[in-house]
Amino acid sequence: MGKDTYLILGYGRSGRESERHLLGKGKKVVVYDDSLNKKPNIDWHKVKLVVQSPGIAPYHPIGAAALNEGVPICTDINLLQKSNPLAKYIGITGTNGKSTTTALIGHILRLCGLKVEVGGNIGIPALALENLGEHGWYVLELSSYQLELSNDINLDVAVWLNITPDHLERHFTMESYINAKEQIFNSAKSACIVIDDTYSKAVEAKLAIQHLTIASEFKNYPADLWVDAGGILHINNQLFDLNELTTLKGIHNWQNVAAAFAATLQIIDDCQKIWQHIQTFPGLAHRQQLIAKTPNIEFINDSKATNANACEKALKTFFGKKIFWILGGKDKNDGIESLQPYFSHIKKAYLIGDAKDRFAKDLYGKVELEKSVTLDIAVKHAIEDAKSETNAVVLLSPACASFDQFRDFEHRGDEFIKFVKEQLHDSDHIFTA
Repeated sequence: MGKDTYLILGYGRSGRESERHLLGKGKKVVVYDDSLNKKPNIDWHKVKLVVQSPGIAPYHPIGAAALNEGVPICTDINLLQKSNPLAKYIGITGTNGKSTTTALIGHILRLCGLKVEVGGNIGIPALALENLGEHGWYVLELSSYQLELSNDINLDVAVWLNITPDHLERHFTMESYINAKEQIFNSAKSACIVIDDTYSKAVEAKLAIQHLTIASEFKNYPADLWVDAGGILHINNQLFDLNELTTLKGIHNWQNVAAAFAATLQIIDDCQKIWQHIQTFPGLAHRQQLIAKTPNIEFINDSKATNANACEKALKTFFGKKIFWILGGKDKNDGIESLQPYFSHIKKAYLIGDAKDRFAKDLYGKVELEKSVTLDIAVKHAIEDAKSETNAVVLLSPACASFDQFRDFEHRGDEFIKFVKEQLHDSDHIFTA
């Protein structure tokens, strides 16, 4: 008998969608998942392909056994492309900003009248997306986990945002992490690459395919698109004031906007139309999301900021305001020492979750603080303290994972919104529910 079995390694969201997809095509499927104890007796002579979930490391024993047996490994991204070979594909990677840039590109293309599906690492598995025909566009957020497992993703446009140390518990070294990210350029027709950081400049220097360069931190000129110190985006001798964007505040978002502009410009040759659609972007939930505003206080849900690097972007955005900062959760062991330059603008810190004692040591003597322990108490006390101030911000930007007290960062952000509502007693103040 020939090889007729598809082995799904990992039974999370992408694994379940892969199973549904393959069964729908009449394929024979078996599943292996450590946590669910779904352990088939694997006959490698019958296994045609292993579909590996991104959360499963490439050195997992089953994946290693497949390679040893000469069985190819792919991801749901590869299955999507095999099922939709005539569609167009945009892939976005980087350490930070992937979700915002992915959603923004999808938003622009939709408003330009194209058929668009947005998914991947942004939260919607590739095989949960609608099938698109020849004129459809898939906009996919691609993590290093997905890229190192996906064989030859054929992208029409590859977008590279930035690189900072991350996921080293899986990749072990920066070189390995960068190598995984660089797989986005394999078989890509064109690329857009931001050259703000040293790692990315080195990647761009050896990039062989046609590409646009982007500089968004007032340096690294010349570039094809660049942002000056005043927040003005320069494209083809046209100027766009990024300070006008109410849902894309901060220097980090200038990078996201410039990258999205560069990517969509390769599809829609009309800068003014692209800019018009960028101005209507509603923003993403849990990412510096303005959820409420009183005459003297802004309430910002930045629950997605699960490490200090992401949290720094929020502190930069609100630098100069009186910040009532809610932080803490499940400690990732990278601490908040790197955020010391912003401590002078913290009016008070409210510490929650497992990291409260460690963060208290980091902040002691530098920032007024309290150990609120739980988010509801932190919100209540932050609002009480901020009421007597002007130009104040109650900021949830935890610099921690959420799994000590919440299901995920979305649950944490939703609870923050709920607690703010309860304290304000006035739905007119709430912008996003």
